[in-house]
Amino acid sequence: MDIHLQEVSAAFDSEKFIAAALQPDGLITKPNQAISVGNVIGRRDPLTELQQKILSAVISLLKTSKVVESTRTVCGMPISDFLKICDSKQERLYAFLVSELEKVSQKGVWLYEKNNQSLIRTQWFQAIEYTEKEIVFQFTDKICQLIATMDPNDVECQLIKGIQYRGKHTLAVFDLIWSSKATGITEYSIPELMQQLSLEHTRYSYGQLKLRVLEPSLQEIYDWDNAIFVRFGPTFSGRRVEGIWFEVIVGDEARAMREKEPDFKFALPEQKLNRD
Repeated sequence: MDIHLQEVSAAFDSEKFIAAALQPDGLITKPNQAISVGNVIGRRDPLTELQQKILSAVISLLKTSKVVESTRTVCGMPISDFLKICDSKQERLYAFLVSELEKVSQKGVWLYEKNNQSLIRTQWFQAIEYTEKEIVFQFTDKICQLIATMDPNDVECQLIKGIQYRGKHTLAVFDLIWSSKATGITEYSIPELMQQLSLEHTRYSYGQLKLRVLEPSLQEIYDWDNAIFVRFGPTFSGRRVEGIWFEVIVGDEARAMREKEPDFKFALPEQKLNRD
């Protein structure tokens, strides 16, 4: 080996390289770009809203198949379903679709496997094929292995939700309320809630927290999913808000409740134990 190359190799700091890939510019990876599955952590490329919808839909197809295997890499979607995801009212529809498919085909993830200390760069899709009736997405092997490693019950929560949410705090709010599902009422003190949402460094009042963080995040969650129902409200110590409680319902019961109450429910203290 050339002496100069030997010197460069000796000076190369793999830990700094890995940190640069997972935390560009020394910043903490944004919650909606972070990946954590088993012994793998990673960072996704940023995605446009349409790219998120496409990727979420295709992962859903793979997830809802009878068996999710690392060997199954291809998912077909009827063109009619694909056009529903896209904005079919675009003036230059075909050029727009070609451009977006080109862009999403280049998007990928950095994955770091802790067990063997390997850093991997992989794209989401190996190929995207169009036929007259169907559009077929072929995942790369590493992405299929990642999805196959996950608990089937957690795939949507851990991967799809993280892809689709764009709000700064939405994924953290989703994780918070999802842990409260089927447990009745869950309460957090304001300091606990701020820590859960990584906002302990701020001086948000309860009103600011509700207006800037909780309500926008819950609205985005509601916009994406009709199988989740959320009711929340303050707990008081005298006139001071000392905490927030959540009631979270999912599945068919949530869908039924959403038909009656399409918007997430801000409840007064006296409504805490009552379902209207």
